Amino acid sequence: MKPRRSLLVPCAVIAMTPLTFASPPQSYVPPIEKAVVYEVNFRAFGPKVGFAAVKARLPKMKALGVNVIWLMPVQPVGKLRSVGQLGSPYSLADYDSVNPEFGTSSDLREFVKAAHKLKMGVILDWVPDHTAWDHAWITAHPDWYLKTPSGQISIPRGTNWNDVAGLDFSNAAMRTAMIQSMKGWISNYDIDGFRCDAADRMPQTFWKSAMGSLRASTPKKLLMLAEGFAAENYASGFDLTYGWNFNSRLREIFKGKSASELSASAKFEQRGIPIGAGRLRFTTNHDIAAWEGSEAELYHTPAGARTAFAITALYGGVPLIYTGQEVGFSKRIPIFDQSSIDWPLHSEVTEWMSRLIDFRQRQKALQTGSVSDFSSKDVVAFIRSNDKDEIMVLANVRGQSSSTAIPQENPGEWKDVLAKRTLVVTEQMVLGAHEHLVLQRRRDPARKLYEARVR
Repeated sequence: MKPRRSLLVPCAVIAMTPLTFASPPQSYVPPIEKAVVYEVNFRAFGPKVGFAAVKARLPKMKALGVNVIWLMPVQPVGKLRSVGQLGSPYSLADYDSVNPEFGTSSDLREFVKAAHKLKMGVILDWVPDHTAWDHAWITAHPDWYLKTPSGQISIPRGTNWNDVAGLDFSNAAMRTAMIQSMKGWISNYDIDGFRCDAADRMPQTFWKSAMGSLRASTPKKLLMLAEGFAAENYASGFDLTYGWNFNSRLREIFKGKSASELSASAKFEQRGIPIGAGRLRFTTNHDIAAWEGSEAELYHTPAGARTAFAITALYGGVPLIYTGQEVGFSKRIPIFDQSSIDWPLHSEVTEWMSRLIDFRQRQKALQTGSVSDFSSKDVVAFIRSNDKDEIMVLANVRGQSSSTAIPQENPGEWKDVLAKRTLVVTEQMVLGAHEHLVLQRRRDPARKLYEARVR
C-alpha cells in the first residue's frame, strides 16, 4: 500500500478560491397532468417544410397552450425499397444525422433553443424496431438483423413493412449501439425525451436498460412516450403510453354505438397507471390522418371534430394536437409525400381550441380530479371535480338534436366557459347537432355533505 501524502494548502488559497457547484439544467418537461403535446409532421408544413417553417409557428403553438413538441423522425430516410414519393419517415438510413430535407444540424439546434425559450419541451420520434435497407448497419453488422429461414435479412416479423429491415433485439451489441445513438441526441441537440415508435414490439428488458441509461446520462428531466399500451411500459420507465382504446371507442360512438360505452374504455385504460404517469389521448395523429380518415370523415362535421376533441381533452389523460388540427384542416395528410396545410383556414377553430386548452390548464379538476360519467345513448356526459370546482361536459355525438338527463343535485346555474355566460342546467338538457358544453361551478360544501351521505 502506498504511503499517504500530506497536502498542505495555504489558508489564503482556500479563502480566495470560491467553491462552485453546477446548477441543475432547466427542465422544459411539464408535469404529466399539465402536458399538452403537439405532433409535428414536417412534410405537411408546406409550401415550406423543415425546422425553419415549424420554428416560425412556435409562438402560435405556445398560444394554443402547447408545452411539448413531438417531432416526427428528423433523420435521413432510406432510398432502397422506399415507398411513396419521399419514402417513409419511419424508414431511417442513419440514426445519428439530420435529414437535409428538413434543414441542417444547426437549424435543429436553433429550433430546440427557440422552443426552450418559449418554455416548451422537444421530444424526438425514435424508431427502434427497424432500419432502412440502406442503413450502414446492413453491411457493417448484418448479424444485428432478423433473418429469414434461408438466412436473409428479414422485414419486421408479423408485418408487411417491405421498405424496412427488422432489428434483432436479442443482440446485445445492437442494443448498446441503439442506446448510444439515443443518448447522442440528448447531449448534442438538448432533446427532452423521445416518442418511441412501436414500443410494444421491443422486449421490456431493452426499455429498462435504455431508460436507465438515458436518464443517467443527463441531470435534466426527460419525457418518454411509448407508442404502446402494455402496462409493463410504465415499469420500464415510460411516462406516457397510447390511449388507443379510448380513441377507437369514441370513433365507434360517432358511428352509432352508445355514448355510455366510453366510460368502460376510460376505466380500462386507467388500470395499471402509476402516479405521475398517464395516457396520451387523441382524436387524430399521423397514422389516423394518413390511413384511416380525416377528422371530417371520422367525426362527420367540423362541429363533430371539435366535440370529439373536447371530450378527449377534458375526460382525462394528456391531449394531443396533430399538425393542422388547430385550423380545422379537413383532408387526409400523407406521411410518404409532401402536402400543405392551409394555415389561415379556420381562425375560429384556433381561437376555440386555445380557450379550451387554456381552461384545462387552469383547472386542477380537469387535470387530477375525479370523473363521474352519466352518458346516455347519444350524449357523452361527465363531471370532473375536486374539493373546489366541478366541471360538467355535455357532448352530443349525433348529427341531430339529442337530449340527456342530468343527475340529481346538478341542475341549477353553471358558468358556460366557452360562451362566457351563465347557463341554467335543467333536469333534461337538449343539445344541437354535434354541440358540446363545458360548464363550471364552485363546489358547495353542503352539496359535498349530501353526496357523502348518499355514498
